[in-house]
Amino acid sequence: MRKVTAVLLAAAMAVAGLTGCGSQSSNATTAAAESSQGAATEKAEESKDSAKGETAKGEKTIYVIVKVLGNQYWSVLQAGAEQAGKELGCNVVVVGTALESDIEGQLTLLQNAVSAQADGIVIAPLDSVSLDAPITEAYNSGIPVVLVDTVINSENYSAALLTNNVEAGKVAAEELMRRLKDKGVSETEDAQIAIQVGSTGSQTINDRVKGFNEYWQENAPEKWQVLNNDIKVNDGDISKAVGFCQDFITTYPNLKAVFGPNNGSTVGFVTGLTESGRTDISMVGFDFSAEIETMIRSGEYDVSSVVQRQFYMGYDGVKTALEMSAGNTVKEKTVDTGVILVNTDNVDDAEVQSIINP
Repeated sequence: MRKVTAVLLAAAMAVAGLTGCGSQSSNATTAAAESSQGAATEKAEESKDSAKGETAKGEKTIYVIVKVLGNQYWSVLQAGAEQAGKELGCNVVVVGTALESDIEGQLTLLQNAVSAQADGIVIAPLDSVSLDAPITEAYNSGIPVVLVDTVINSENYSAALLTNNVEAGKVAAEELMRRLKDKGVSETEDAQIAIQVGSTGSQTINDRVKGFNEYWQENAPEKWQVLNNDIKVNDGDISKAVGFCQDFITTYPNLKAVFGPNNGSTVGFVTGLTESGRTDISMVGFDFSAEIETMIRSGEYDVSSVVQRQFYMGYDGVKTALEMSAGNTVKEKTVDTGVILVNTDNVDDAEVQSIINP
C-alpha cells in the first residue's frame, strides 16, 4: 500500500456576513508562495471573525469539512448540510480541499474550525489514520465532532453517519458476479476483475474493497480472479484514473469486469471504458456522477452503481452536531445510512430519484 504524500497548502475560508441562516464554501488550495499563504491566512481570520459574529447574534455555527469541494458526490452532501442550516436555524460553513491526497489541507481546515470556536464540526476524514489525532484533539476540546462517510481509527468522536462499507462492498461483489453470469461468462473461463482506488488511507475505501473480496472469495468460481496484486491508486485524479483503466485493458487480455469503490475511480473507469468502446466489460461502481448516469442511460454498457444517501449524511450530520451542541446525546453513535443499487432498470424509479435528486 502506498503512503499518501501530504501537499503544502493554505486554507481559504471565505465566509460572508449573513443576516439569517445560510452557508458559505471555499477551497483549500496549494500555496506556491509566501504571498499566497498570507492571503489564505487572512481569509481564514476573516472566516473566524464572521463565524463569531453570527454566534454573537444567537445563531450557532457548524463547520462542514468535506473531502473535495466541488466534487459531485460531496456537492450533494453539501446541499444536505446547507438545507439543514436553512431549516434548523444555524450558520453552516462548508469548506474542503482540492484533492483527496491533500491531508495537510484538511488538517488546516479542521484547526481553523476549532480556532473559530465552532459550535459543531461535521467532517469526512481524508485519511483515517492521519486525521485521528487532530480529530481526537478537536473532540477533547469539547466541540461535538460528527463524522460523515468515513471513520477514524478510534472512538474519539461524537457520532458517525455513514454507509456500512464492508457490507456495501459485498453488495457490489454480488451484483458484479450476477452480471457476469447473466452475460454468459462461463465458470470455467478465465476472468480477471480490476480495481482502482482513490486513496489507500481512507477506511471507507479499504472497507469496501475488503467486503468485495470477502464475498468474491466465498462465492466466485475459482477461475474468476480479482487483480488484488495490481490495485491502482489514483489519488482522486480523474485523468490518472482514466489512464489506469486503459492500462488494465491493455495489460489483461482476460479482463471481464472492473470495480470502482469510490466516485473518482468510478468516473475513471466509466470514461476509460467509454473512450475504448469496451461494452463487453462489466462494471460496478460507487455513487452517482453525471458520467455514470450517462453510461447507465445509454443502455449499451453492463453497469450498476452502489449509491449512498450522502444528502442525508450532510443534513443529519448538521442536525446531530447542532443537537449535541445544546447538550443532547445520541441514541446510537454510529448510524448506517444505507445504499441502493442503481442501473438501467430502476434509474427513474421514485425511490432512486429521491436519493440522486433530493
